[in-house]
Amino acid sequence: MSDNTLMALVLGGFGLLMLAIIVASLREAAAMRRWPVAPGRIVSSTVERYEEVAGTRSSGSRTRMTLYRPVVTYEYEVGGHRFRGDRITQSPGLNRGAPDRAEEVVRRYPSGTAVDVRYDPKRPGDSVLEPRVPSSWKFALAIALLLLGLAARSYFR
Repeated sequence: MSDNTLMALVLGGFGLLMLAIIVASLREAAAMRRWPVAPGRIVSSTVERYEEVAGTRSSGSRTRMTLYRPVVTYEYEVGGHRFRGDRITQSPGLNRGAPDRAEEVVRRYPSGTAVDVRYDPKRPGDSVLEPRVPSSWKFALAIALLLLGLAARSYFR
């Protein structure tokens, strides 16, 4: 097997993996948009500050990073049962990072505000306020397509 073929397989494999994850996320977001809506109310809305360690033990360089995330808790009722949720978007991990971004989310959902809560009809305890794929997935799609293009270029050299 030539080096070009191996490079094409590696790049193409990563590109296809990323593409599969993106398609699965899009399908999940489309399903969430079809979930029923229940009226809800924001119970609390704050910005949480936390630290994460970046770097690896083997390199010896580990840096502490201060990150921020919005923590929004809401209540809603389905079939006479009260539920509490805290999922804002489809991908909760993408809501963290800069304090400005976390503050923006908290301002959108002040405590006491009435909200529409989308819930999974099969598991009403699973809910979300914003059933959409975050815009940062466009960047991931661009990277996946770039990897597939590089794979094709490597293979056909």
